[in-house]
Amino acid sequence: MARKKRIKAEQILDKAYEIVLTDGLKSITARKLATALNCSTQPIYLEFGSMSELKQAVLEHAKARLIWYVSEEQHHDDALVNLGVGYIRFATVEPELYRALFIDNHFGAAETRAFVNQVTDIRLHDYQPLQRLTKEQQQQVVNEIWITMTGFATLINAHLVQFDEESASMQIGVMLIRCFELERV
Repeated sequence: MARKKRIKAEQILDKAYEIVLTDGLKSITARKLATALNCSTQPIYLEFGSMSELKQAVLEHAKARLIWYVSEEQHHDDALVNLGVGYIRFATVEPELYRALFIDNHFGAAETRAFVNQVTDIRLHDYQPLQRLTKEQQQQVVNEIWITMTGFATLINAHLVQFDEESASMQIGVMLIRCFELERV
């Protein structure tokens, strides 16, 4: 008779995610995870095959969290301000995930860039101020906005500056006005 699985993939992923939130992605090892789950490393490798696969699953979870922050908690009339504020909130509430995705580049530049472009496209698909611009101009504005938001988020994440949500949204709004005014010149 086969033994019942005691540790399931969801439990492993949840524990790995907890470790990332407190110690960062680099700290996840099979041995550390097994200790935290009070099991051997065997269930981890049975469920995920490799640590690389497990870290990829953590990345997918991190992406879902970022999408939630920029999509679900809408506090402003402007979609781009909501995107920026959600991104900054992600950097402050889940700092280790933010670092893994956007500072330490644990998941690769190409994959992270593609994900950011996907999130932006989804959130700003019908954003009217961008609609009057050419595709090249839209991409330039979006790049400038992501650079600025990443700057805010990284400085806040590193505790180098303090911004409350209202101040951050006001700064993002000012930046938007400047970006769109520059495009008209």
